[in-house]
Amino acid sequence: LVAMQTFVKEVTGTYFNELTAGPIQFSSEKAGPFYVVLVSTKSDLAKEKAQLLGIRFMRKYKTQIENWQGERIDFEQFEDDINEVLGELTTDIKRQDPTNPLDASTLIFLEKDLLPVARYLLKSEEASVSEIAHETGLSMRDVHSSLQRLFEKGHVGKFSKDGEEHFFVK
Repeated sequence: LVAMQTFVKEVTGTYFNELTAGPIQFSSEKAGPFYVVLVSTKSDLAKEKAQLLGIRFMRKYKTQIENWQGERIDFEQFEDDINEVLGELTTDIKRQDPTNPLDASTLIFLEKDLLPVARYLLKSEEASVSEIAHETGLSMRDVHSSLQRLFEKGHVGKFSKDGEEHFFVK
């Protein structure tokens, strides 16, 4: 994969985010000087999971990565994150309802960067990260980050449907 990343970078000027070989898909997400690569059958859900793992990896190891000098870093604790994210591919997570539901009056007090996602969810009432990203033109990373912040504030709930995380307001 490293050789392929280098080849793609030389040819296109950028690294690949997705590479398909027959029925196998490599979904890659840059995390500092590292890459999180998820190998699966071809699906949008696999790309979303690779992006989510990249985000979690950066959050968990941000300080070590920023100061990385090539030494070995123990990433063993990341296995729990991998199991949690990939477990969502095959098992449905319990529905978690909002504790402070999002409504029109809540929009007044939200941070400006959360507004596009919040407005879309108010309009649609329920959507996945990929649906919101597609409809708003935002990156899946930005949408997931916004949804996670809205979830942490209690404004939206979440559940898993057909192995894909969905967020809702009602």
